Amino acid sequence: MSGGRRAARASSFGAAAADYQRYRPEYPLEAASLLIGDLGPDSRVLDLGAGTGKLTDQLLRLGVQVSAVDPSPEMLAELSSRHPEMDCLVGTAEAIPLPEGSVDAAVVGQAWHWMDAATAGRELRRVISGPGTLGLAWNIDHTETGWLTLIAPGGDRPRGSERGRATGRVPAHPGPDWLPFSHHEVDWTMTLSKEDFLSLWQTHSQWLTAGEQDRTRWMARWRQILSTDPQVATLSTVEIPMTTECWVTRLRDHR
Repeated sequence: MSGGRRAARASSFGAAAADYQRYRPEYPLEAASLLIGDLGPDSRVLDLGAGTGKLTDQLLRLGVQVSAVDPSPEMLAELSSRHPEMDCLVGTAEAIPLPEGSVDAAVVGQAWHWMDAATAGRELRRVISGPGTLGLAWNIDHTETGWLTLIAPGGDRPRGSERGRATGRVPAHPGPDWLPFSHHEVDWTMTLSKEDFLSLWQTHSQWLTAGEQDRTRWMARWRQILSTDPQVATLSTVEIPMTTECWVTRLRDHR
């Protein structure tokens, strides 16, 4: 993916912020807990690339204090509408708008692949106090099985979440200040109507940056599959097998 296309896709979500919040999957509470480890109530957690707050919602359920940072004001507006008491700051992973040592840990949900890992790693080292952790999460739908293999857009537009992954899907490492990742997975199933399934796909950066010709072709194909494939044609809802991948690292030393 070229730098220009990467930037366009990374910045495309604001235009679909309301639909992103409505249709994108939640994170299992178990996954959110894995990301922050043994942090106690009232610990301070940075949700970096927080978007509309899908991961923030679960962190708050765990009793921690959350500061949200995202480059999109539109995405943060969706978060603020649900949690007006929270600190929601426009900013990037490469220039985090928080003072030194202001949080105990950081999490990144569905966004690390858009960030410069090395620069973000240095910035996170600056803002995290103590032996802090960094937890990365991706909600992965298993489109490699059954009728779902027919759904994904063309190979010329790979998913953003596939960027920066090494063998075994290991994400880009944040740099020498950080220990190797530990890896955890939470399996679950997402159930939604066919129309909501189509709306979900329209929140992905492939769709948001595509031309009308591609969008028309994809939508016609998806509707054909949902209405004719024997595995789903007679169903009113579809079930999507999901895995939330969690990758957790810790600072090598601390203040």
